[in-house]
Amino acid sequence: MSREYENVPRPEIERHYHIKELIDFQERKAQDRNYHRDKEKERGERESLIKEAKAVDILDFYCEPCRKDFKSISIKEIEEDWSCKGQNIAFYRSKCDCGSWVIRLITDKYKDPFWTKSRFLALDRGNHQLDIIQPHETNFNLLYGKR
Repeated sequence: MSREYENVPRPEIERHYHIKELIDFQERKAQDRNYHRDKEKERGERESLIKEAKAVDILDFYCEPCRKDFKSISIKEIEEDWSCKGQNIAFYRSKCDCGSWVIRLITDKYKDPFWTKSRFLALDRGNHQLDIIQPHETNFNLLYGKR
């Protein structure tokens, strides 16, 4: 190699467009693999929730039309999505004294309206509010004093 080529500036290897394309391709492939791995995990968790739930159980329900909490015997039901087996929804269903059907979700518990609308749960949260107070909250010093 001649001396005149020794001082020619060369780009860093990661900046070369072929290498950039390879790196981007590998990153997209890894993201896709992680996405599908997470989806399989979610599908397995959903199926295990459905299998572990009892067929008949006694649960608390909240009826919106008559605005009351009650306990009732409930039956597990599964709504199957024929186009996508991973989207099955399981829930418990029961009938209120007023004649309306009420449900409690098994698979998507974070969407269950019982947790936000039930007066019994709101009262229970209020009774135990002081038990779960944290040091950064304002009433902590009032209850326990300063250190």
